[in-house]
Amino acid sequence: MKTFAHKIGAVFYILWGILHIAGGAVLFQQLAAEGATGALATLGSAVPAAGLPAISGGVTAAVLAFFAWNWIWIGLLVLVVGVRLNWKNSQVGYWLNLTVVGAADLGLIVTLLVPGHMALTDGWPGPLLLLLAAMFSTIGLLNYNSQPTGQIVQYKEST
Repeated sequence: MKTFAHKIGAVFYILWGILHIAGGAVLFQQLAAEGATGALATLGSAVPAAGLPAISGGVTAAVLAFFAWNWIWIGLLVLVVGVRLNWKNSQVGYWLNLTVVGAADLGLIVTLLVPGHMALTDGWPGPLLLLLAAMFSTIGLLNYNSQPTGQIVQYKEST
């Protein structure tokens, strides 16, 4: 398993990216269909409907659209890094995805999950995928660095 750990980690990063691209698209759809109040109900799944403000649009809808846009682009970045760099056990890819995904999920945990605005059942997939991706990517990177670099090929000159 150590041989393929980095690829397993890459798959978890790719899944994280797909989850966030889909989440951003769903949020855009919610904004178009139900407006800002519907989108807030999706994000604030732990808050009773009576506790949500009725918003007709304007700045709140624009901020939610910007949030959805960023969700899609962060998801796309993580997906591309997972496919192009983590799959090849790249140190740059390791740190890039660990930093970006870690920061994004830390924001989710601190601003939505811990205060109780989002239900844990709705918020757990991203951090779980991060945990699995980081664990397998770390195993892969540590295993790769402990391997010998390979044979040096020496050429004989012909006389």
